[in-house]
Amino acid sequence: MSRLNDIIELIQTTNEVYFITAPGRVRTAYILVDDIIELSLKIFLQEKVYEQRVNCQTVLENANLVTSRSHKDSLRRYFEERLNIDELSNELGRGTGGVPILQSHLVSFPLIRHWSANDPNARHTFDRVIDDVKPFFALPTTAPVGTPPNPATNLLDEALIRHKTRNKFYHDQNLSGLDINDEKCLSALCAMFDLVNRLFPAFSDEVKRKHTVRCQIGVLRLKQTASLGHRELSQPYEAALQLLKKGHKYDFERRSVEHSLVHTVSDRFFGSLREQFKNTIAKLQVRINKIDTMARPKQEHIDEKNDKENLIQILQRQLDQINALLGNS
Repeated sequence: MSRLNDIIELIQTTNEVYFITAPGRVRTAYILVDDIIELSLKIFLQEKVYEQRVNCQTVLENANLVTSRSHKDSLRRYFEERLNIDELSNELGRGTGGVPILQSHLVSFPLIRHWSANDPNARHTFDRVIDDVKPFFALPTTAPVGTPPNPATNLLDEALIRHKTRNKFYHDQNLSGLDINDEKCLSALCAMFDLVNRLFPAFSDEVKRKHTVRCQIGVLRLKQTASLGHRELSQPYEAALQLLKKGHKYDFERRSVEHSLVHTVSDRFFGSLREQFKNTIAKLQVRINKIDTMARPKQEHIDEKNDKENLIQILQRQLDQINALLGNS
């Protein structure tokens, strides 16, 4: 769990970069997202290697092929590529005749001699890392034709595209000034949250325990949705900011206010944000109910009702995300 916590700390730091007022913050955050994703993918692979090694040893023990401490040591050296399969068979007392038997068991564990554990300092390309992770999210061969791919597959493809864009900052002299706007940065940040959650199922529960980062994630998701055209989401957010600005010391620049509140009173801010969404939804519902009681509503009332129902759906999705992050808080 400590490695996941390390990733979460890096995510929080990257979120902080987005919220600060420094020039180039959006571009810097975008680059950091790429670095965190690469590290997360490598940790994911390494953990899968260790998991397969444990399972492999259990299978060999159940088959009475590994029966002693010295056998376990020989198997570990095989994992670490210090023994080949012929040498392993001899160490286990099976001779050349044991090789096919071992191979029949080892074939189920393709990662036990993977580079991520045996050579953690190896610098494989981002493409290679993506390719090594993808099989874990591939659809089963029994999946019906037309079954949509696992969402993680699309997230991995998007991460690779962003990585190529990021490399242009450093390796293409014609594009060194390439800029990243706020919308692209928010999209990258939220995609990172989604991908890390797919890689590490415990991510969501760990985030719920950390008030600052969970508030950051909630606010960034809200901002990303608003950047796609749902500007009405900004009103509850601004109301929450205004509510907590009273009595709170901050710099005069608006982004300093936002950063200060999200960072220092994140638990109260996120709770206030939830209440603002609830209140907004309730007010919209009151108006819808009033229209429903009209004996002969005009077309403008019908249109207004439809607009408000659509808005409630948008607000409710955001409120559901906030509730999921807050848990029982």
